[in-house]
This record gives sequence, structure tokens and C-alpha cells, in this order.
Amino acid sequence: MFKPQFNITPEINSRIAEIERLRAVIGQATILPALEINLRFRATVEAVYSSTSIEGNPLNEQQVKKILQGEVVLASDYAIQEVLNYKKALDWLGRFIVSGQDFGSKEVLRLHQLVMDKLLPPKKVGSWRPGQVYIIDEVDGKEIVRFTGPDAKDVAKLVASLFKWIPLQIATKLHPVLLAGLIHYLFVSIHPFSDGNGRTTRLLVQYFLKSWRYDFRDTISLDTYYLQHRKDYYRTLSRSDTFDGRMKADITPFLEFFTRGFLESAQTLAQFVLVGKVPTPSEKPLRLSYDELAILDFVHQFGSVTVTEATGILNIPKRTVQRRLMGLVDKHILRMEKEGPATRYVMRK
Repeated sequence: MFKPQFNITPEINSRIAEIERLRAVIGQATILPALEINLRFRATVEAVYSSTSIEGNPLNEQQVKKILQGEVVLASDYAIQEVLNYKKALDWLGRFIVSGQDFGSKEVLRLHQLVMDKLLPPKKVGSWRPGQVYIIDEVDGKEIVRFTGPDAKDVAKLVASLFKWIPLQIATKLHPVLLAGLIHYLFVSIHPFSDGNGRTTRLLVQYFLKSWRYDFRDTISLDTYYLQHRKDYYRTLSRSDTFDGRMKADITPFLEFFTRGFLESAQTLAQFVLVGKVPTPSEKPLRLSYDELAILDFVHQFGSVTVTEATGILNIPKRTVQRRLMGLVDKHILRMEKEGPATRYVMRK
């Protein structure tokens, strides 16, 4: 069982207190629906762009946005596939959380399969690495081993152990932000895959924050901070050059980095929310369901949606989808264009 070594410093405590305050402010804010959808899409673009860029994807943020909106971008098939894969993984996580199922080793393999589809040989996609893994840097023309992962035969057991350890930490009332940071550090240190460990780790952290309702209404992205401070990101993760060494090291520096990034991301988000909230105090907050938000996310990306497209997004009966769409029309968020089989739903101006 894992026993990570760390201290909750006054700075970490202070940041968590401010994160809690901002979470309450954003959670209770009466945000215009159009703004909330815009912020959700903004967070998605930032997550996809930043997480893939950390791993060397050459596409800029505008190109990533165009790809997610279905537009053609002149770039390598590999770079485009990497972006599409990450978005598919994010969408799958959103649906999985709604299902209410437990997340474990099988789901981690599925997540990796989505992230690395067509980017690795089929045998390495959605499978634990078959051999030893090394992280190597080149310094002055020489290759230096920065990290050696645990033996391949121990990977499955370590991942299973991690998922048994997480509920125990929840039971001790460890703050979700700290626990998310610890999960990030421990999972990436196990380095369970031949490639794609960083992306899978960041998605895994996002899953837990969403499941604990610490995703700020699905509008926050931590990956931008990692990209902007990439050297510190890797430096604070690299507490030792071996797995055993990392398990014994003091990882307070990484938690300092993680909480600082979380707070800055929350502060940036709060500025958007406070500017765009409904100005009439008497107006009741308009809360949208997961199905409604998923439909509006699609409309925001592609401009419109049909009943058939919405059925494919939600994977629920057609009649239920029709009720969801008409509910959004009744709420004056969507409007219908044309009638009959050609009916499309678009955002009201």
C-alpha cells in the first residue's frame, strides 16, 4: 500500500482555502447558459491542446479548436489523431461518470486505448507495458536516464493497489485537491504503459476531480498551467530516478506546484464567471442536466444538432432525446430550423 511522504505547508493550506472559496462562488453563480457552454468548450480546447502539446504535438491552440469543430487543418495525420483521441477520451470520461460505475484497472486500460488509438502498435494500445521503461533526456549530446519505472510484472498489481488506496484516503477526509495531486504523482511514477503515460495520468486526475465535483462545473483545465510551467512540472515530479526512490521521497514540492496551478486556474475561471453572470439578483439559476449540456456542447462546436446526432451523443432512446431538445427550446436556449426529418436545432442569438 502506498505511503507518500509530504507536508501540508501553510502555503498549501492557504491555497486550498482560497480554492474552496472560489469553488463556492463559481458553483453558486447564476451563469448565463451561453457563457457556461462557452467556458466548457474553452476548457476542453485548453485541455486537449495543452496535454498533447506537453508531449510534443506541434499544433497550436487555434488549430486544435478547428479540429474539434470539424474543420480541416493542414497537419500530419499523427498530430490530428492525437487531438481527436484526447477529445474522445474526455467525452468517454463524461459519459462514464454519469453511469455511476466504479473506476478501476479495466477503465484505465480503456482510457489508454482511447488516448493512443492508431498512435501505437495495436499490441501496446490499452495494455500494460510488456517490459522495462526508461525516461531519457539528452544533455550535451549524451543520453541520461532520468527515471526507471518499476518492473513490468509489478505494474498491474501496483495499479490495482492504487485504486484500493484511493478510497482509504477519501475516508480519512484528505482534501480532494491534495488527493488529486497524489494520484497524479503516484500513477505517473508507476508508468504503466509503453507510451501515453502523461496524457492518461492527466485524464485520470480530471476524472477524479469530476467525480468529486471539483471540476468547477466542468469549466476548469489544469493542463494549461502544466504547459506554461513545463520545466517545473517535470522537475517537481522527478523526486528520484527510480520508482522505489520516488515512493520514499518528500513530494511536498509537487503538491506545492499542483495546488498553485489549481488556484491560478480557478482564479482565471472566476474572472470569466463574475463578468458573465446574470445581473438580476432575483433571477433563479438555470441548472442544466448532463444530457442538456452534452447537446449544447455539440451545438457550440458544430453550430447545430439534429435528433439523430443527439441520439448518437447521448446513447439514449430517440423519444427521450426529442424531449431533451424540446426542453432546451422551451428554455429559450435552442431554436428549431425547418421541420420534419430536416429539423436542426441551433443556439438562439
